[in-house]
Amino acid sequence: MLRAPGTVPLYLAAFLARIPMMAVPLVLTLLVVEGLGGSYGEAGIVAAVETVGAGLGAPWRGRLIDALGVRRALLPSIAVLFVVYPLATMATYFWLLPLAFVAGLFLAPVHSIVRVSLAANLPTSHHRSAFALDSVMAEASFIIGPAAAGALVVAASPQTALVAVGATVGVGLAILWWLDPPTRSTDEPLAPRVRGFGWVTRDLVFLFLVSAGAMIALMATDLGIIASLRELDAIGLVGVVYLGWGLSSLVGGLVYGMRPASIRPTRLLLVMGLLTMPVGIAHAPWTLALAAIPAGLLCAPIMTACSEYISRLTDEARRGEAMGWQASAFTAGGALGAPLVGTAIDQWGAAAGFAAGGAIAALIALVAIGGQRGPRASSTPGSRVHV
Repeated sequence: MLRAPGTVPLYLAAFLARIPMMAVPLVLTLLVVEGLGGSYGEAGIVAAVETVGAGLGAPWRGRLIDALGVRRALLPSIAVLFVVYPLATMATYFWLLPLAFVAGLFLAPVHSIVRVSLAANLPTSHHRSAFALDSVMAEASFIIGPAAAGALVVAASPQTALVAVGATVGVGLAILWWLDPPTRSTDEPLAPRVRGFGWVTRDLVFLFLVSAGAMIALMATDLGIIASLRELDAIGLVGVVYLGWGLSSLVGGLVYGMRPASIRPTRLLLVMGLLTMPVGIAHAPWTLALAAIPAGLLCAPIMTACSEYISRLTDEARRGEAMGWQASAFTAGGALGAPLVGTAIDQWGAAAGFAAGGAIAALIALVAIGGQRGPRASSTPGSRVHV
């Protein structure tokens, strides 16, 4: 897979762009709390506004990739990047809200670009390994980005960190623009472009639902770990527990990428939901870290499987838009999961947060499994493939 022309530079450019992108929520939070003297609630509103913008913009950005290619699709993101981020360092809280929305709306579709390019540049037999490696590198970005940005905030200021984050994202996007990776394969004729949403099948809708369910399960673990460590008066170990959780996802992604066959996303979600539910029964930090590992092993695999099945269920003319809708599904799942899990934690404790998020994810998986009928079709793009 890595011998294919342009694959390694594409991974490296995406990795460089994602590291600072993963740090943006943390930097915005610290900008509001430390830079503007606001509350964490106000910081949460800024994060929510940015998330809404990203959720609305992802399908549109993916459609641009399909219609115009990578370079023209990236230009608006690069332009907005170098305008919005410097303005945000000087803005009051009131003006920071629309700036955060614009930043989310024009968020560079790195996920869609990488997955669409890999699907176009590699044979179908390599998609699983390619997407798995991309998920692993995304997890590594999640581990590195916030930690590096937090250190920069401590060493300098939130404003300096925000400018540095924006500049680093710009470098990564500039490399992607220069690479201009292909979004269409050259060995297969393109299917006619379907107007409107006629390309959206029932299985694809279930796949988006599964993507949202995966984020609900991840949000349950994310918030549950913090709540559990607070109850155990060991919040200082949050980095250690998160590190183990993230590393287990890396291992899971590598193992899944080496598998000779796919696993349906619905089944992965069902197992991840069931494994998430009992994590909260841990009564010590080290048992909590160990309990989070089984569900963590499935984080990267389920992200990989969702992208792999999107490449099967859509033709190339719509693949970027489909990846964009998947990104919106992830965003919607996180936005829905946070208040649901948070309410469960407030009412019944950290263990209830794990149980609620895991149960919702498992229920979504069961609904998706039960809602799909008919024989399994071949894996050609656009054909019926149960997810």
